[in-house]
Amino acid sequence: MSVAFACDDASHSTIRVPQDVATLRQAIARAKAGDTILLDRGTYPGGEVVPRAKHDITIRGVDRNAVVLDGEDARTNGIVVHADGVSIFNLSAHNFPSDAFRWDGGDHFRASYLTIWNVGKYGIYVEDGEQGTVDHDFVSGAADAAYYVGECERCGATISHVVAALSAVGYSGTNASEVVIRDSMWDRNGAGILPNTYGNEAHAPQQHATIVRNTVTRSGRARVPISTPLAGFIGIGIAVAGGHENHVRRNRVTASERYGIAVFPTARRIVFRPRAVRDPGPPWRPRGNLVARNTVAGSGRADLALANGVGAGNCFRANAASRRLPPNVQRARCAGASPAGDAGVTAALTGSVQKMMEATLDRRQPPPYTAMPVPPAQPNMPAGARG
Repeated sequence: MSVAFACDDASHSTIRVPQDVATLRQAIARAKAGDTILLDRGTYPGGEVVPRAKHDITIRGVDRNAVVLDGEDARTNGIVVHADGVSIFNLSAHNFPSDAFRWDGGDHFRASYLTIWNVGKYGIYVEDGEQGTVDHDFVSGAADAAYYVGECERCGATISHVVAALSAVGYSGTNASEVVIRDSMWDRNGAGILPNTYGNEAHAPQQHATIVRNTVTRSGRARVPISTPLAGFIGIGIAVAGGHENHVRRNRVTASERYGIAVFPTARRIVFRPRAVRDPGPPWRPRGNLVARNTVAGSGRADLALANGVGAGNCFRANAASRRLPPNVQRARCAGASPAGDAGVTAALTGSVQKMMEATLDRRQPPPYTAMPVPPAQPNMPAGARG
């Protein structure tokens, strides 16, 4: 029996697959602004594209666990969206060599009640997209990042009530500003939450993210697939990598392999041989970041960590965290310059990106993304939820 949703509107059409048209591709071609494509139970091949002209459509499954896009490790992506106002709800995707759901230049996006496992790069990927919502999703076994929102100067995006598990990185956002990451679970990823700055992408530096009320546990403690240049940061629960004026508040970070919460500079660009031997230009120096009222425990090296070479105004305050590098990193008040960082943290996190990545791969010998377990069934989008 199909699920009825309150957001259906008689002025818009619902195109049912396979009842009205045989394939999702045919439904996208037929859809007009405001239309909903409703996928019945079954397995679909993926490899679909929503072009820019197909704005303001919704793609929705009748059952999150029984409507499945299967890339068979052959088709690159599940669905790629280039249009504004496109929402994808209530279905699953797995075994795509790149991304399950990808928004490329589409604003006002929404990705909700999606289950994704075993992808070669990203579960949900958004680049150059603003004013969107990612919520109530479950991603496991992503070899780069479970969730990515990047290269947007004023993203205005919110990631909430999601789960990332057994992925190389839970959240990665290169040069993504004004993103909110809240009320979510980050479980046994290589690194948990990793906003970062590099000159390879537009709109550097990353800034003004709010990371609040998340649970980040056992980062770096499980064997996960790894296909990311950020592999050198595996073992960190929450990292501020070269960003400015981010707020990291009221999170619970436990049992990270190396560092619970760390603030450190990043190289100007990610550069690999033979293009260049050295990273060009000065590093990105994090400044004005607030790390406050977090509970951090059980980290392998330190619960709170600050590297040398940072900018002014980074403040660690009122965190419940017993192991700190440097020991005086936490202050009662945030006035004044940032304290000096720790030499060991600096050596561990600010080396050559390529060398850090290669060392991580050699040390961990990651499995292929296809080897990860299938996640358990997840709840459907509530019948009364707004689409």
